[in-house]
Amino acid sequence: MKKLLFAVMAAAALLMGADGAEKPNPLVTHTELGYVKTGGNTDTESFSLDFGGKKTWGKHSVRLDFDALYGTENGIENKNKIYTEGNYDWQFAKRLALNYIVGYKDDKFSGFEYQFFTGPGAKYIALDSKKFKLDFQGNVLFNTQQEMDKYYDANGTEIKYPYPDGKAGLTRVDGLYDDFWGYLVKGNFVWLVVEGFKFIEEASYRSGFDDDQNYFVYSKTALESKINGNFSLGVSYKIDYTNMPPAGNERTDTTFMVALIIDY
Repeated sequence: MKKLLFAVMAAAALLMGADGAEKPNPLVTHTELGYVKTGGNTDTESFSLDFGGKKTWGKHSVRLDFDALYGTENGIENKNKIYTEGNYDWQFAKRLALNYIVGYKDDKFSGFEYQFFTGPGAKYIALDSKKFKLDFQGNVLFNTQQEMDKYYDANGTEIKYPYPDGKAGLTRVDGLYDDFWGYLVKGNFVWLVVEGFKFIEEASYRSGFDDDQNYFVYSKTALESKINGNFSLGVSYKIDYTNMPPAGNERTDTTFMVALIIDY
């Protein structure tokens, strides 16, 4: 995790320092922060971070997105997820851009040790006004993924991460590794309902060419209400669906979050 956080910080530094022959636009960032702590009969603590940063210069732009969720219950980890995605766009026409994407996901409770994908693509900007923004993106991807090792007790019952009693005496089954060529399609929609209040919808579909049952769907629906120039309150609902998860894991993860939003 430390290596990944270092990589994200390095990418953020590149965003801030990106320059070119043409004068760059200021760095634009969007940060959503959520924190919950309870005590008494149940001690829980959870932290969420949703960050987006974009740097544009001339026809070129670089965007970094970072999503993290971590939580504990009675001192035992119950959430541990990191997702980061980088996009480079060259907008060679008013509504068209060439794109290159790199994505990485590490979710200890999904059954995957990691998932990684990268590849070229294109973006179509359907709407770009003050009130409505809508774009679609498609990429050809090379994907790699490593399933987590599975651990079973003497009765054949799976003992899942974070293994609260340790792994001693358990039988280990190595997780499967896979790499494959595939594709990604995604869309982003923003509607400024009234000044200071907006609706946001993001959705993506990622699959393999050889097996159309091996696919992943992601959706984020959000409402944001402006407090002042830099601060907003946001409510979001995320759906993360895996059609062929590792054995013993659920297909669908959902996250409902109320967050303080900082834009600068």
